[in-house]
Amino acid sequence: MKVINTVPNTRLLISTFSVCFSVFLFTIGQGATNPILPILVQNLGATTSMTGFVVGIFGAGRFLTNLPAGFFAQKFGKKPILIIGPAIASIGYYLTGYFDSTGLILISRLITGLGGGIHFVGAGIYLREISTLDNRGRILSLQTISILVGQTVGPIVGGYIGEIYGLNSPFVFASVALIFAIFLILTTVIEPQSKLSEKNKTKKDSTKNENILNVILIFIKSGLIPIGLMTVSTFFHRSGGRFTVAPLLIKNKGFSTSNIGTFFSVTSLSQLTSSSLSGYLVDKLGRKKLIIPGVLIILISLFMFNKSDNYQMILYVAILFGIGEGALNASTNTLFADKAPKGYEGLTMGLLRTFGDLGFMIGPPILGFIIQKWNYSSALLTDGIILAVCSSLVIFFTAETKIKKDY
Repeated sequence: MKVINTVPNTRLLISTFSVCFSVFLFTIGQGATNPILPILVQNLGATTSMTGFVVGIFGAGRFLTNLPAGFFAQKFGKKPILIIGPAIASIGYYLTGYFDSTGLILISRLITGLGGGIHFVGAGIYLREISTLDNRGRILSLQTISILVGQTVGPIVGGYIGEIYGLNSPFVFASVALIFAIFLILTTVIEPQSKLSEKNKTKKDSTKNENILNVILIFIKSGLIPIGLMTVSTFFHRSGGRFTVAPLLIKNKGFSTSNIGTFFSVTSLSQLTSSSLSGYLVDKLGRKKLIIPGVLIILISLFMFNKSDNYQMILYVAILFGIGEGALNASTNTLFADKAPKGYEGLTMGLLRTFGDLGFMIGPPILGFIIQKWNYSSALLTDGIILAVCSSLVIFFTAETKIKKDY
């Protein structure tokens, strides 16, 4: 049965734009500070390992708040989450630029991660709530597109600001950007009326069997575990294969730091294009249609990356990485959202981010250890095997949720 949204389309369109723009504002600040943070911390006398810990603790903060944010949004609405997350992260960013101690910056980075987890889960839940089975792939891809645009523009802005006003200034910029995001959400974001009308019913349904064992059983029966494992593997590849192995291998092949930066920019632009198209394709063709092509493209990329001996080949790899990741993100995000148990939609989107951040956290240390113990080829092979195995679980054991129609 089709739910008719009673909110005027114009207001809902403005609200959706504001949610996506708040994600952009978060990630432009994230992109502006990421290149500066290691330099800032090392200027304070931190070791290389401590610098890595300061960078990585952001992901730990997100991991801790994903599920609580989903639960809170399910109970009290999406708009409070969309305000609380940026508020916490804004404080964290400001403190990072203000502190002159590595230990205190470690705490401020954790605070920023806590806010980031709340914000991204809130945005994902909101977009899932306003979507339907026919347009969910395109609607959810808006968050990915907003993130990629912010990550592409952010480093340019951060480098420019940092060079003129000092290393602390990008963090102040990120904090102010989130204050603007809060203002935007307060003044323009609305809860869809169709969802508000279901709120009381949802509360009654979700409190019948609220103990943790029943909730776990509901999620297992919904078929979310294989998709969750695939999400772990894609984030494992992103943080371990692309963010950790790739720059080290490019440097090991004798290329410059600027070459590494170009590799990341090309990958982001490619993924931005791929995500835009993939959201449309999963709505038209089905959620699982892009999984096999996406995985094959990444596996071919890993093989080419290992064998590449010139920079042109490395840029081809960057393009293929972006295409493959864009396809897989659209498939997994939409399939996971489709299978959300009734009454647990918010918690489901929090669980999706939790699976992703788990892969994001374990990827770098595992592949880094493999490089140290064996070599780069072994790390790339491990990355590919994990991605292929986890993706196969979805292909063979997860039912399609969107049947192709004749248009």
